Amino acid sequence: MDIKKVNIAEVKPVKVTEQKQNYAYIWKEDQDIIDENIKYALEQNQKLHNEEVKKFQTQLQDAKEPVDIFQKLGIETSQDEDGKLTISHYNQPSQRVTFTDLGVDEEKLMENVKEIKGDANFQKTSLQNIDNVEKVGGTVNLTGTTVKSMKNLKEIGGVAQLNDSLIEDLSSLKSVGAMANLSRTKIVELPALEEVRGNLDMQDSPITSIPQLKTVKGDVNIINTNMKKEDINAEVGGKIKDKKEPAIPLTGNYDYLWDNTDRVEHNKTK
Repeated sequence: MDIKKVNIAEVKPVKVTEQKQNYAYIWKEDQDIIDENIKYALEQNQKLHNEEVKKFQTQLQDAKEPVDIFQKLGIETSQDEDGKLTISHYNQPSQRVTFTDLGVDEEKLMENVKEIKGDANFQKTSLQNIDNVEKVGGTVNLTGTTVKSMKNLKEIGGVAQLNDSLIEDLSSLKSVGAMANLSRTKIVELPALEEVRGNLDMQDSPITSIPQLKTVKGDVNIINTNMKKEDINAEVGGKIKDKKEPAIPLTGNYDYLWDNTDRVEHNKTK
């Protein structure tokens, strides 16, 4: 490929338009692009949502009873002689689709569920009271939900992830097999709680009493509550935190952490 010589005298200068002080048009163009992207994302999400709803509706079209619905969704179910159910786990049909989207009444669905063997993720649930469940073998997740009561729940085998929920009644809860996070809940009292095999975090909650507490394997956090250290009469494996710890000030000269002189000189010799 031959490269031709260019006569500089024949090159026409680029015409520069007058520069304006107002750059708002740039923001307008950017905002239009952002708005268009958001609109496209919402449309695609709605499309996927509608497709999933149709898929689940087809899948559940012959399911009338809770047992049938659970089994169609891959939730293993067994029933005792009293008609009470034990299910393998619990969650919404998918991240996009809820039971409400499918016209399933969650109150009737959970009406006779006594035990959940694995994890119980109640995020996006329409339930406010889950009072028939007595035991959960895995993690209970109520974060961001409007669930107010699990008053007959006695045991959580995994993490009690209850923070930032409206839960106010856990009056039967005796043991938690891992961490219990009740920060920013409505819990005032845990009258039956005896053991937490991890940290017990109640920061920013109205908790006033845990009279039966015997053991906490990790830390107990009562910052911004109505409790004091002397109110915790349990064996605590970690610390009892009743106030925020001040930031540790840096002492000494740490300028060398930002001094790259030695590294630059070292690289020059390579």
